[in-house]
Amino acid sequence: MSQDHASARTLGITVMPEWFQCEGVDAVLDKLQAAGATALVTSPYLLEIAPAGDGAREPPPDGDAGGVRPLDRSLWGARETWVRTAPSLVHDTRRYQGLRYQPSPPGALTQAHPRLIDDVVAAADTRGIAVYLQVMAASPPGYRVQFSGAVDEDLCLGPDGQPHPHRVDRNASLASSHVRDYGAALLAELAERYPGVHGFRVDWPEYPPYDLRSTLFDFNPQAWPALRAQGVDPRAYAGLVTQQLARWQAAARGAAAHGVPAVREALAGVGWDAFFGDAGDGLPLWASKRASAGAMLRCYRQALDQVSGPRRVLEPQVFPPPLSNVSGVDWNAIADTADAVGVKLYTMHWPMMARYWARDLVGTADARALDTVTAAMADFLGFCDEPLPDGAALHYPPPDIAHPVGRQAQVDKLRQAQHQAGSVPVIAFTHSYGTPADVRQRIATAAGAMGDAARLWVNRYGYLSDAKLADLGRLMQDAETTA
Repeated sequence: MSQDHASARTLGITVMPEWFQCEGVDAVLDKLQAAGATALVTSPYLLEIAPAGDGAREPPPDGDAGGVRPLDRSLWGARETWVRTAPSLVHDTRRYQGLRYQPSPPGALTQAHPRLIDDVVAAADTRGIAVYLQVMAASPPGYRVQFSGAVDEDLCLGPDGQPHPHRVDRNASLASSHVRDYGAALLAELAERYPGVHGFRVDWPEYPPYDLRSTLFDFNPQAWPALRAQGVDPRAYAGLVTQQLARWQAAARGAAAHGVPAVREALAGVGWDAFFGDAGDGLPLWASKRASAGAMLRCYRQALDQVSGPRRVLEPQVFPPPLSNVSGVDWNAIADTADAVGVKLYTMHWPMMARYWARDLVGTADARALDTVTAAMADFLGFCDEPLPDGAALHYPPPDIAHPVGRQAQVDKLRQAQHQAGSVPVIAFTHSYGTPADVRQRIATAAGAMGDAARLWVNRYGYLSDAKLADLGRLMQDAETTA
């Protein structure tokens, strides 16, 4: 696989199109260049402010926990707002003929700014900044994380055969050929429409495990062949998983009053650790999800390879271990298809995820029990360097609080991912949300974990205040000085 830009520390920054619209293409690129960025990623849509309740919230609510995080930069005068989108291009609908999913039709925004992405690509090229496009792996129409047009037949389902209305993400079932065929057609069209784009970042080619119920996806009937290939009957296996969940819930509720170690011990006693291990009852589910994710990545690689011109880089972006072990990340498919893989250290999500896993075990009625089981989940998922004490209350951090995660935990996750990825380079994806000091520390931690040739991506420009951009510039200058 290609390892471009792997000889020295490099920096990429996620800049969604609204910032080019709001601040101007050259103004944004000036800031990226001053920060030492050699790459940026954007998406093929356009955005405008909408009336409250129309469209989607910006920034994304992250299952309502993220309501505490306003943007650092002002988006047309707002740091929290509702937005709606339109595609950046007029799609060639002939490409999608006969497919269940169709791209969004052009809107007034499309007509008003038909060449915004072209202008970004051209201007970045003159500065030596590579441009990537990001699309959603399994959430048609695929432009932006908050929007999904997946129909009921393609929803992810739990072992009870039901969807999960309180989930954070909007991914459809990766086992759906309809979702996969649409994603392949979209990537091929984008590669042809924007020939100057260096490559594509595909977000969530997995089942995002934001909570326990989502982790137990996918029992959609389209995923049954993958389960059968693991030697289980899907209906009987769904019953086994449902019974196991009930045992975990009873154990967690019974032990919560006795502290974090008691919860971990009680869960282990009813098969929790074994289920999530390498050879337990969860193995058929994890393997079937990997099969679906792998088929999707291979389909996307094939679609890009059929486009004339230079090879388009393909960089999936995924959760870190141990979450990737249960989300369906297929490292073998990544080795066959990807030029690099991004591993997300979006650490404001980690305490939220621990709380959501705990919510699915003990509910929310007893706040003390929820806090105790949340701490147990943070320990199990490796979010902190040491087990949390009884009484610790993990929550989605507000903007003035350092993220309650461990430094060594971040390093370990990156190194574990590189071990699993083999020869495919791992890119550390850090997030710009948080205090300047904490953001600086988290980026430095990721860079140190990956060594002198570290490839870093920082998500998202909307949280990169001028002070944070200056910090990035100093970090990159220091890296050049010490190289």
